[in-house]
Amino acid sequence: MMHSTAAAAFWSITVLVLWIVAVGGAAWAAVRMTRQPRRRPPTLPSPLDILERRFAAGEMTHDEFDEARARLREHELDV
Repeated sequence: MMHSTAAAAFWSITVLVLWIVAVGGAAWAAVRMTRQPRRRPPTLPSPLDILERRFAAGEMTHDEFDEARARLREHELDV
């Protein structure tokens, strides 16, 4: 009779520990998934960046670049 009581206590504790591990693991996974850093979408280049790249690539002259840059600056002041 003592054997069955000890075995019942062992299995009761084992099941309790397994439940604690399962619930703890689920809670850990939920926290881990919600606190994961979110990926930001890539930022678009500014109009000035595009203008500078076009000038660097030789697609426009220095005068065209200066004129376009002045227009961009005027537009920034309007906003």
